[in-house]
Amino acid sequence: MDRNRFNNISLESPFQRYLSTNYIPTDTEIKQIRGNILPDCEVELARLNSLIQDLTAQRDRVQDYLASHEALISQARRLPQDILGEIFLACLPTGGNAVMSAREAPLLLGHICRAWRSLSFSQRRLWTSLHIAVEIFKSSEGKSGVVEWLVRSDPLPLTISVDSHKSTQYSAAIDTLIPLSSRLCTQYSSVIATLIPLSSRLTALRLSNLRSNEFLALASVNSPLLTDVHIDFREDIPPADGARILASNIFLGTNIQRIAITSATPRSLIPSTDFAWDHITDLCIERNPVLSLRTRQLGLDRMHSLMRGCSRLRFLRIQVQLGANMALSVGTPLLLSSLRELTIIKSGTKLDALLQYLNNDLRMPQLSKLHLIDLYPCVGEAITFDRLADHSPLISDFCFNVLSFESTAPNIRNLRAFTSLEKLSVVVWAPRYAAQYDVFDKDVIELFSTLTTPDVDNTLPVPFLRELSVEMGDMAEGEWMSFLQYQVDHSPKFQRLHLHLWREPDADPVDRDRKVRLAQFRATGLDVSVDYTIYPDEEEAFEDD
Repeated sequence: MDRNRFNNISLESPFQRYLSTNYIPTDTEIKQIRGNILPDCEVELARLNSLIQDLTAQRDRVQDYLASHEALISQARRLPQDILGEIFLACLPTGGNAVMSAREAPLLLGHICRAWRSLSFSQRRLWTSLHIAVEIFKSSEGKSGVVEWLVRSDPLPLTISVDSHKSTQYSAAIDTLIPLSSRLCTQYSSVIATLIPLSSRLTALRLSNLRSNEFLALASVNSPLLTDVHIDFREDIPPADGARILASNIFLGTNIQRIAITSATPRSLIPSTDFAWDHITDLCIERNPVLSLRTRQLGLDRMHSLMRGCSRLRFLRIQVQLGANMALSVGTPLLLSSLRELTIIKSGTKLDALLQYLNNDLRMPQLSKLHLIDLYPCVGEAITFDRLADHSPLISDFCFNVLSFESTAPNIRNLRAFTSLEKLSVVVWAPRYAAQYDVFDKDVIELFSTLTTPDVDNTLPVPFLRELSVEMGDMAEGEWMSFLQYQVDHSPKFQRLHLHLWREPDADPVDRDRKVRLAQFRATGLDVSVDYTIYPDEEEAFEDD
């Protein structure tokens, strides 16, 4: 067909008025459409499709030609290898160890091009962290992948985390790591074959969901570079294994900064006889509530034994169980001369034993941070720290989280004794019952009154206070506004106030004009934030920004 034939034909159809209607053509009209219109259109459409395919192929060739030359002169190609290596390092995950996935760095970098693959494999620092899913050891490819990964990092320090949802596979993982370390010893270093050279490179280790005997298979090695250890036991720790865990060689490193152990039975970790673990400086022991409801928790007596045996502790976070019949009597007060930070998470009802212990039986002259979580006083049981401030005069960061609102005021008045206090957090956690009591508002008034009423010599009660965080029931706006004004007028050191208030669903709406007043305080340099949560459903929350 003549190429110009279709172009010379008008696109105006004799059936134009019938198009897009329900008109039914006659037999004569159907023959006319099939004989004169459709054949020419179909031929021309085929010709145009062929032309489009040819043009598309030409376009793709030109695009490929252009892209290949643009890549040849791209800035990334001209980057020095050391700078590109630093960019690779910046691609590593920041929230945890790298994983063996082609969708994430560092493996992803090796899938870009041959040059990047070669460079990534040569960058040892890219391979110094690894999260190992124990299930990967089911296949020989997975085991060899772990081996190859760790070989690329040798001899740099390692950060490793291991997790398993099936503890029975942990033994396979450990058995694989041991011969792996022997091969690394033979190929890259001259370390003693009877040890695990991999452990000598560890700086951080996290083992989750394992049994105590599986951990002890690795615990005998020396790890002089180890600074951070987190062990999460998935089952109860037998008493015979418990005392060996903290006393094991893996915790003997002089660089240890943090040991965190979560267990269903933390009491099993502490020997019942005298011991000395002078190598432990930073320790966290908590009970895993989802694994066991057994009563082998850490009591106040065993906590005392632990602190006495770990005389060089600098950081301690510990969860204790205080039963109704539990009492503690010690002869000579315990001196913890190195302790800087102490967090006690309390469960049980015997709060007065804990308060008595803190006031009478501990001497922590270097303590600067004290957090007491989930205090739950019995009816008529006052929370006081009448002598704690004398024995620990350097406390600057103090948090007490109270699960009851019945005896808070005496504790608030005690705050004046902490003369070094810089950061104070007060949480009274009973929002669901606040509608039945007016104690919240009284406690808040007591708190702000304590912090703003000068002493008899006209000095500030807490002269170094710079940050206050309060979580309680709703309060009158004038109380905390007056507190802020007092700080502006009298305390140039004060910097931040955060209020988290609980409101009834039918409470009066928040005065939105307060934003103007808050802006005035912020203009003076104060950081002020107020947010509200509706109780009891705890579903609605909004922030006054």
